[in-house]
Amino acid sequence: MRSLKIMSRLSSSLTISLLALTPLAAMAATTGPGTATSNLTTVSTGYVADATGSAEAASNAQFTVAPGSLTLNQVPNITLGSVNVKDIATADTTLAATVSAATTGSTYDGNNTGALNISDYRGDHAGWTLTVGMGPFTSGTSTVTSAKLDLNQAIGSVDNATTASPLNLTLSQGTVTNGWISNPETAWLADPNSGEGANTATTATSSKLTISKQPLISAGTYTATLYWALQNAPVAVTPAH
Repeated sequence: MRSLKIMSRLSSSLTISLLALTPLAAMAATTGPGTATSNLTTVSTGYVADATGSAEAASNAQFTVAPGSLTLNQVPNITLGSVNVKDIATADTTLAATVSAATTGSTYDGNNTGALNISDYRGDHAGWTLTVGMGPFTSGTSTVTSAKLDLNQAIGSVDNATTASPLNLTLSQGTVTNGWISNPETAWLADPNSGEGANTATTATSSKLTISKQPLISAGTYTATLYWALQNAPVAVTPAH
């Protein structure tokens, strides 16, 4: 019995010594899945499936979503009714907005359907701000001294249901400096996590122009420029020009 105990002790010592000399990769689980340091690309043999269990492996599948752009796609022309010299020379006048083609003006971006359209495909969910300002109404050398435009946009379709509606505005005639309006107003605000995808609105029939009494008015067709600016953050900032 004493000799058997000695052999047993020798066998245990030998096993411990062999384990100490075995490489770490060989000691890794042979059924998987792998780790960062021991996996099917680094072990010398595959994972073993036997009566004790399955061989398991895990691999990766991935795809990339490329960022797009934040774009201003459509802005409306605002066409108003007409008034005769006598009426505007003797009292304040209100003209309703209509959907029709503008016949004068030196700008080219506006559409005649009242459409406003913004797309946000950046994928950063940062939000955005659309501002607008109105220059003075002029006809040749004649200028309207005071006019206010109630500009209302009715929301159409939006891809993100949390996107807020455009704001109803009252725009006064502003000062144009270096080719751009100096006092724009926020027309549409998309907070972070809103405004993604396509966003549409249409000039509402409640939009109107109120002109103060103009005793020195000259006959003619008066035009003002609307200055639209889309900014890639939900804050109103006067664009630099």
